Amino acid sequence: MSENIYIEDIAISCALGHCHHDILTNLTQGQSPGLQPWSQTLFSGREAYVGRLTHPLDGMDVTVNPDNRNNRLAQFLCQELEPSITRLHQRYQAQRIGVIIGSSTSGIEATEQHVAHEVAHGTLPKDFTHRHQDMGDVARVIAKLTGAEGPVYTVSTACTSSSRALISASKLITAGFCDAVICGGVDTLCHLTVNGFDSLEQVSDKPCRPFDAERKGINVAEGGALLIVTAEKSDIGLAGYGESSDAYHLSSPMPCGSGARRAMAMALENAGLEAHQVDYINAHGTSTEQNDAMESRAIADLFGLEVAVSSTKALTGHCLGAAGAIEAALSCLLLRHKEFPLPRQWPIERVIDKNIAPINLVTETCSCAPQAVMSNSFAFGGNNAALVFVKNN
Repeated sequence: MSENIYIEDIAISCALGHCHHDILTNLTQGQSPGLQPWSQTLFSGREAYVGRLTHPLDGMDVTVNPDNRNNRLAQFLCQELEPSITRLHQRYQAQRIGVIIGSSTSGIEATEQHVAHEVAHGTLPKDFTHRHQDMGDVARVIAKLTGAEGPVYTVSTACTSSSRALISASKLITAGFCDAVICGGVDTLCHLTVNGFDSLEQVSDKPCRPFDAERKGINVAEGGALLIVTAEKSDIGLAGYGESSDAYHLSSPMPCGSGARRAMAMALENAGLEAHQVDYINAHGTSTEQNDAMESRAIADLFGLEVAVSSTKALTGHCLGAAGAIEAALSCLLLRHKEFPLPRQWPIERVIDKNIAPINLVTETCSCAPQAVMSNSFAFGGNNAALVFVKNN
């Protein structure tokens, strides 16, 4: 990129935990305290596994912000970043600090409760507000909580939402509109998404198995990550990104993986790297038949067997619009360690799938000091994004 963009601080919460140390420990040991059965039978009568947060969330001040689970998680992440946000305001004017968030659910779980109340009692509860289902609400809430007065908006492009939020943050800084951007993604569990993916027959009733012949679908999950992005040099840089669109099908990706490959190739070019210079790829790896086959073909074509690959969704579940930010945050945390085991592809016991192209899945403990990591996000409609993070020595 013409100008370097850096990651100043990170807050993250998902099924792996919310403390950086615990998250990395669970990631390398194959433990996920938040992966568990969905508490209710789905509308179809089937069962599902989901990824939940591992800690409680404080309520919101309803005189200021709508109180729903998405906003509560956003509030928690902002509190985690409070010291860094204070330092931002010491360096920059509030008008030069932006907020860009990726989300796909907003606070619709609160709307579900309100609609249930209306069905039971004939009227919506007094605390109902349409802002629970306003996709832009979570970004506005974060702006209020952090005192940011620059550009504020939410990106909602399904599973690439928060990856594109990071790309948009980079563009705002390089274009000179912002000095810093608080960006990332927030999505929480609700009946709509769990039953919606089940209607597509893409939900697994056990922990998901990315790139495995016995995979049955995704574990819908909740989580969030906020990253503070600036042009001031730090230990981790967002070196490049790539975007593409298949325009192939409403929900299915291009089977040959050409759109995914294009996004990854653009990210490499943008970062000024050759394929062999990437040490690890955090694959989108949803554990669905079409995505895993497509993505493995794209990776095999561009990287061959040289680069280590795994999907952390085996332990986080699929956090939908927040997935890209969570996986970007995990990639940055890996780069921050001098030497750390690369995330293995869990579960370790694998069944070979003839539809998966040959890629270098991490199946053994492999300690290394990665210098460059790629994080992939692919969404409905063949909407593709790839990010490259590098360690600055």
